[in-house]
Amino acid sequence: MTGVKVEDLRTFPVKGARGQRPSCLRIDPVVGVLGDRRFAIKRKVDQPDVWASKVHFRVCMNTPQMAAQTPVFADGSGTANPGHGLDQRWLQSLAMALGETELATLDTKGAFNVVDTDPRKYGPTVSFLNLASVRALKAETGWEIEPERFRMNVWYDDGQPFSELAWADSFPGTRELAVGDLRLRIQDACERCLAVEANPNTGQRDLAILDALEAMLRKRGYGGSPHRGSFHVMGFLATPLAAATIARGQEIRLL
Repeated sequence: MTGVKVEDLRTFPVKGARGQRPSCLRIDPVVGVLGDRRFAIKRKVDQPDVWASKVHFRVCMNTPQMAAQTPVFADGSGTANPGHGLDQRWLQSLAMALGETELATLDTKGAFNVVDTDPRKYGPTVSFLNLASVRALKAETGWEIEPERFRMNVWYDDGQPFSELAWADSFPGTRELAVGDLRLRIQDACERCLAVEANPNTGQRDLAILDALEAMLRKRGYGGSPHRGSFHVMGFLATPLAAATIARGQEIRLL
């Protein structure tokens, strides 16, 4: 893996909602990507303000309309800033869109991210998407597939579809990679759910991506993800080992 660089970046301040395209990612070894998955919309008002799995929140997996929602923050901007919560008028309009009278939110205040893999047990993560894999899935299906569907932080393209699955070969993983000067330990292949079938422009489930992924990966001889043996896989997760900044154009290399 040589000459591979960071192509694009995303953060998702509200779990399940549309993401942002920041100038860089600020990485913390305790939290992960600062500002990513800071907020979540609770499914039950009495859900505690602690990390919980995604089934406890309104996310694309169980509420596909979330995929097309663009958050607004208390300072009136569309950009999450430290110290600013979610705009109450936006939350009211979201509640109406979801057929609710009001919504309860989790605000981690930056203490942790509401990522899918328990960060208390396995550590925080930065997610990586190989655009070559997305391109191969497009070619296999003939569908127009937006990379944003996969809700990943770092986008890169090594020209080798699904090469990343050979790196994520154990759980929790032990292999390391570097982005610029930042070292990360590969934790696992990223197992996907129904969230990827929700169109980020319409909020409707419109493509059977999970079935397509499974058929394609079985045909390629993949044996399933290390954690659960899943064939619904795209990208990988890695735990940062230091504080750093990830920017477009930085080199990505296996160590």
